[in-house]
Amino acid sequence: MKGMLPYLLSAVLILSLTGYLAGEELPTPTATLSLEEVINIALENQVDVLVGQNNLDAAQNRVTQSKSRYFPQISVQNNTFTSSSGDALTQRRTGTAIAVTHNIYDGGLREANIARTKHGVTENEAALARTIQAVVFDTTSAYYEVLRAKQLAEVAQASVKYNEALIEVVQSRVELGDAASVDILPVQSQLAAAKVNLIAAQNSVRVAKIRLQNTIGLSPQAEFDVQPISTPPSAELQALETYLSEAMNNRPDISQAQAAIGSSKASAKAAKISLYPIPQVTAEYQRGLGGLSGNSTQIFGGISFNLFDGGANRAAYREAKANQESAEKRHQQLIKDIEAQVRQAHINVNDSIERLSASQIGLETAQKNYEVQQERYKQGLAIPLDLLNAEVQVVTAQTNLVQAQYDLYIAMAQLDFAVGRNGVQNGKQD
Repeated sequence: MKGMLPYLLSAVLILSLTGYLAGEELPTPTATLSLEEVINIALENQVDVLVGQNNLDAAQNRVTQSKSRYFPQISVQNNTFTSSSGDALTQRRTGTAIAVTHNIYDGGLREANIARTKHGVTENEAALARTIQAVVFDTTSAYYEVLRAKQLAEVAQASVKYNEALIEVVQSRVELGDAASVDILPVQSQLAAAKVNLIAAQNSVRVAKIRLQNTIGLSPQAEFDVQPISTPPSAELQALETYLSEAMNNRPDISQAQAAIGSSKASAKAAKISLYPIPQVTAEYQRGLGGLSGNSTQIFGGISFNLFDGGANRAAYREAKANQESAEKRHQQLIKDIEAQVRQAHINVNDSIERLSASQIGLETAQKNYEVQQERYKQGLAIPLDLLNAEVQVVTAQTNLVQAQYDLYIAMAQLDFAVGRNGVQNGKQD
C-alpha cells in the first residue's frame, strides 16, 4: 500500500478533469508554510501548550518550596525588651538579632509533602507531553483539511471549465445543423450547478484556513496558505497488538495517572500522620546585634497530639483515601480507554486504505466510460446528456478519491495520536 500512494497522488492529477479539456491545466496555488512549520507555530502559540508549561513551572516551584524545609530558616528580628519594678519602668532595650531555626523532624510530614510535590511535577510533565501530542494531531488534521478543501476546489474548477468547453462544442454542432438547439440546455444547467459547487468549494478553502490558523493560535490572515505535502504518510498497517503495546509504553497520560496515584498516596500518608501523636524536634540559634548582647542555642523536642479538632483530621484522612481510590480507578479506566482508542484508530486506518483503493478503481472506471462516451459523441451515437452523465461520474469518482486520500492521512495521524507518538506525519519529525 505504501508504494501505491504516490501513484494515487499522481492519478489525482493525471486523471483530473482538466486533462479532458485540451490539455488545459489548473493553476498551482502559491504555498507558504509546510506542515512542520505550522506545527512549530502551534507549539509556540497554542494556549494549551503555554498553560501546560506554566503549570509545570508552578509544580517545580512547589517542590522547591517543600524541600526548603530541609534547610535552616534564617531571619532578622528587631526586638524591644522592657523591665519594670512595680509601676515604674526601669529599663528599655532595643536591638537586632539574627535567628536561625531548623525543623529537624516533624514525624514525616515534610517527607510526605515533598513526595506529593514530586509526583505533581511528573503529572504536569506528562500532561504537557500529552497536550503537545494533541496539538500536533489537531494541527496535522486541520492542515490536511486545508489541502483536502483545495483539491476539492480544483475538482470543482475543472468541472466548470469542462461544461464551458462542452457548451462551445454543442453550440458549434447546433450551428452546423448536427444537433438540436435544445441539446445545449442540460449543459447550461449543469454549468450553473458546477459554478455553485465551485463557490461552495472555494468558501470551504477559506473556512479550512481560518480553522487551521485558529488551531495553531494565530489570528486569521487572508494571505495565509500552506504547502502540499511532499511525502505522503506511510499507510503500512502493522498488527493491532503492536500498536496496543506501543501505546501502553508511550502514552504520557498513563504516567500522569500513575503520578496522580502516587500524589494521592502521599497526601493520604500525611493525613494519617496527623491522626496520631507527632514527634517534633526543632533547633534554634539566636545571636544578638546592635543593642542586644549574648547568644542562645535551644533544641526543642516533644510530641504534639491534637486531642480534639471536631473530626477535622479524621475527615481529611478519609478524603485523602477517597481521592487515592478515585485516582486508582481513573488509571484503570484510562487503560481501557486507550485500548478502545487504539482499536478504533486501527479500524479507521484499515477502512480508509480499502476505501482509497476502491476509489482509485472507481476513478479509472469512470475515466474509461467518459472516453467511450466521448468517442460515441464524435460518431454521432451519443447525445450531450450522455457526456454530462459521464462527466458527473468522473467528478464524483475524483471527489471520492480526494476524500478517501485525506481520510487516510487523518486516520494515520489519529493512530499515531492514539499510541502516543510525537511529530509530523510526513516523517520529517518524530
